[in-house]
Amino acid sequence: MEFDWNNYLETNKSIAVPEELFSHVEASLNNGIKQGMLLEVCHKTNPDVYWIAEITMVCGHLLRIKFIGADTDFWCDISNTKVHPLGWCGKYDELVEPPDEINEKCGDTIIEIMKKALLVGQSVSIEALNNKGLSPIDRIKVGMKVEIQNVIDPYRYWIATVSENVGGRLLLRYDGADDDLHQFWIFFSNPRLSSFGYVTNKGSPWQFKYPGKVNKFLCKNKLSAQLRQSAEESIKEPTPADLFQPTPTQEAHSFVTGMKLEALSPNDMKSIRPATIATVFNNLHFLVVIDDNLDDYEDTKMAWLCDNMHPYIFPIGWAQKHSFAFKPPKVWKDGPFDWDEYLSMTSSVPAPDYCFGHKEPLKGIEVKMKLEAVNPLNHEEIHVATITSIVEHMMCVELIPIGEKFWYAQTSDLLFPVGWCDTNNYELHIPDTTIKESQRTEEVKIVKEDITNSNEWCDRIYFNYKCYAGPSISRNKLSQLPKHVGPGPLSLVLKEVLNKIISASYKPAKLLKDWETEGPPEEGMKLELLRAKLKSSTYHAYVAIVKDRARVAAFCRAVCVRLQACPCLFGPSEFPHACPNNCQQVEKSTFHNGTERRGRPKGSLNGRKKKKKTAPEKREKELQPSQESEGNRDGESVESEHSAGSTPPSESGTRPNSPDSMTDYKRGNRRKREAKSSYPKMEMKTRGAKLPNFALQMKEAHWNKKDVETIYSNSCVAKKQSCQDSDTENDTNESSCNSRDVKNISDVSDSEEPELKKLKFNSYDPLPSDNKMFEKETAMSWIRCKNKLAPNPLDWSVDDVYTYLRSTEDCKLIAEKMKQEEIDGQAFIMLDLPIIRDFLHMKKEFALQLCKHITRIRWYYIDNFEEHSET
Repeated sequence: MEFDWNNYLETNKSIAVPEELFSHVEASLNNGIKQGMLLEVCHKTNPDVYWIAEITMVCGHLLRIKFIGADTDFWCDISNTKVHPLGWCGKYDELVEPPDEINEKCGDTIIEIMKKALLVGQSVSIEALNNKGLSPIDRIKVGMKVEIQNVIDPYRYWIATVSENVGGRLLLRYDGADDDLHQFWIFFSNPRLSSFGYVTNKGSPWQFKYPGKVNKFLCKNKLSAQLRQSAEESIKEPTPADLFQPTPTQEAHSFVTGMKLEALSPNDMKSIRPATIATVFNNLHFLVVIDDNLDDYEDTKMAWLCDNMHPYIFPIGWAQKHSFAFKPPKVWKDGPFDWDEYLSMTSSVPAPDYCFGHKEPLKGIEVKMKLEAVNPLNHEEIHVATITSIVEHMMCVELIPIGEKFWYAQTSDLLFPVGWCDTNNYELHIPDTTIKESQRTEEVKIVKEDITNSNEWCDRIYFNYKCYAGPSISRNKLSQLPKHVGPGPLSLVLKEVLNKIISASYKPAKLLKDWETEGPPEEGMKLELLRAKLKSSTYHAYVAIVKDRARVAAFCRAVCVRLQACPCLFGPSEFPHACPNNCQQVEKSTFHNGTERRGRPKGSLNGRKKKKKTAPEKREKELQPSQESEGNRDGESVESEHSAGSTPPSESGTRPNSPDSMTDYKRGNRRKREAKSSYPKMEMKTRGAKLPNFALQMKEAHWNKKDVETIYSNSCVAKKQSCQDSDTENDTNESSCNSRDVKNISDVSDSEEPELKKLKFNSYDPLPSDNKMFEKETAMSWIRCKNKLAPNPLDWSVDDVYTYLRSTEDCKLIAEKMKQEEIDGQAFIMLDLPIIRDFLHMKKEFALQLCKHITRIRWYYIDNFEEHSET
């Protein structure tokens, strides 16, 4: 089932918990480099002299920086540029001087400017620079070794291997474990995790002890052999020493063995139960055990390893004070639980209130907010969840799909922001939004009784799959629709029918735009709000539908005609065997009803009609504009044999360039794509720079390896005609990074769904015999064709880069986004494939297209400017 958080929040009239409140998720995205930080950077002209620079934008290992006192900023790649934290030059006796242009501009005030910057700014850490701008989750690799603390003893550790990394949530497998210990999930920032070698460096009393019920490594020889094997395996994928940070400095506790307190039950995370301080390990750690399990807590895990700030322990009386569910111990007699009597019965004393650290109450979180939560009883599952109540630093969260409620602390690493699972491609357990058949029948019955006017009721509307579906509807999607919609209220049934037709189209947003009704509706019609999804964006528009039951058949027929489909495609009549229009046998152009026949005219090449030498008297007639030539611009090819009904259901559709079909060449050579989760992609905000999401601008293109290699090495000579046509191209519709917001359909342009044929390579293009020389020559001719641009690409402004990309056939769709990200000539030349893939979130095929143009410009720059500057 397809689930969309935006629609779900809108339907339930609720909001998501702010992302910045999930501190562990924020830590996983933090690479230690932020806007406003300072560092020491070498001069462009003299790499042995340094000056202080301020960071204005962060994009992985690409930083936008500005020298102190300068007016302009520039891009810097910290992976290959000499950059250091503040104070490095003084420590190693390196020269710190402002560049000449800054010295001339500021004069004596440069000292004051520098002092002001140093007072306000903060230095980048040496660790962040050494990590090349990678976030912690990017540095954790499968196969790395970690040491994990036992759940009930702070001195006992065992080695585990990372089996999977999902956004910082690690699936670990104990080394040497058999079936007695299964893999388990834990977030990388959990204090139980330490880098490989932690126990060895600490020494006694820290020790390795197998966490199973039976210590299979009790023998020292077996233990040494396992530790040696783990150490040898760690060499393949070393664990960075600074990856798992130690727990921040804690305050010493005041608990004493035998004290009584209240604790959240570890086995259900729902009730508060009496507990005892069973063991005090040191001045920081102690063990709290549920009273009913004082004898078997090691097997039942009914204990918490705590410090004084542990969120799940409370002073006695806390549950009663906050009306919390309290479960008395088994030894308690019938009747209300009384702490004083229980303390006398057990000859114990309560833990004073001052022993419990001060915990801040929740801020920024409200009841009914939505989030994603791990099932504490099964860490494999993450569910759609809602907050039902809040008590101090605790919140009760209901896992909606299963209807279970559990208590979590705000700092729990089992809670995630809305969209986290989708961003990290992890399965999310979603609520069942369908209505049970019995409930639906009951509701329809009630509605029928309430309707006084029979004209407001609609019988079933059938989808006749065997009829010709027209050029706009996907046969595969159509076959997945239910057999019928209704019966029910007229407006609801017709809205549902139109929504399903929109969802089955190749271009839902474009179809909805075509149906949009501006101004008041015609007599006997009323406006209804319909929605369409384009990637992760949701659009809406008002569409006119009939109000009279008697006009339903005519309305359905009119919609089908407008779709250029068989008039019987859907309507109140069912045709399970044969269509009365015999649409499977007749010519499909019969249903076009005089409308334009979109597609490629016969004898055309790449969507452009071949020119014929004609007599002067005939040429004037042929040059008159026609709807057919206008329809050719979008590059869609709709042949007469693309009928949904002309092919059996088992065969793929024959619509030549629809998303459900491919050319014979690609069908034979493409690779099998990995199965994707059925859950839609969503964006996840980062705390750094605002990064573009090019996936919202482009459709998926199914290319194989040979296709990509051919594109990259094919002829790049700019045809004169393409240079001339570039100025007349229609601009693509601007799509912001917050494209998940609901938009008005009138804001959609046809170009928002790119033309796939322009991204396909031509198999008949010749391959060059010498790729390097060929790239160099074609780069020269390509750049010279852009006579409006500055000669030196390093001098290109943001607008110049935009103009260049707009003039290309394969990258013009991303020109607007590059302009929004302020990519100038310097930044453009510094881009490489990893940056484009990882930080601009571009698919590999499109990233290669962009790299092709970057390579051309680099050739041009090296040949014309770098060599001259050296001489």
